[in-house]
Amino acid sequence: MNIKVNNISLNYQKLGSGHPLILLHGNQEDSRIFDRLMAALSAQYTVYIIDTRGHGQSERPDTFSYQDMVEDIASFIRKFNLKQPYLFGFSDGGIVGLMLASQYPNILGKLVVAGANTEISGLTRKERLKLKFENFIKPNPLIELMLNQQPITDVQLKRITVQVLAMVGEKDVVTIEHTREFSSKIKHARLMVMPKQTHDSYITHSLYLVPTLKNFFK
Repeated sequence: MNIKVNNISLNYQKLGSGHPLILLHGNQEDSRIFDRLMAALSAQYTVYIIDTRGHGQSERPDTFSYQDMVEDIASFIRKFNLKQPYLFGFSDGGIVGLMLASQYPNILGKLVVAGANTEISGLTRKERLKLKFENFIKPNPLIELMLNQQPITDVQLKRITVQVLAMVGEKDVVTIEHTREFSSKIKHARLMVMPKQTHDSYITHSLYLVPTLKNFFK
């Protein structure tokens, strides 16, 4: 299904009944990474999975910014009149979730972010070099989005009033230290390190998080 929000057409799917829950994917992915997670959570929640702008079957803009993605999701929530939906954001989806919660303090019920960074230095040096090399060989506006990320400041993080669960894999491309640091700036946030997990091993086409999410959202 498609919906026009913030002057762009977004592809989304809806399944289940209960409190609304939005799942946001990462950079250069689409909502299909949540296929199993959506099915498992749909018995308890009305689950929305969205292809963010320029991903999957959503419309591709001329330029990309995290702020535009924030406004897309805020507009999506208003369009469907969702009452403080829960949001799970992976990687770039987590960046959008943090910015959304900071700029619109009452829009979300609870927020989970996984493998999210508030600035480019939150990535390992190896990952930063890899992204720069890939973009040098073949320029990609989505990689440039990551490389040119404007930091989410401490002041902005302190504006987040909703409960936040910040997850990071033990072997993530986002460092544990960075996740610990930014989550400590959020009043009602806690850190969860996922043992033996990489950036996306416990998320993509996975049921690993079902118990954790149900417990946090209850």
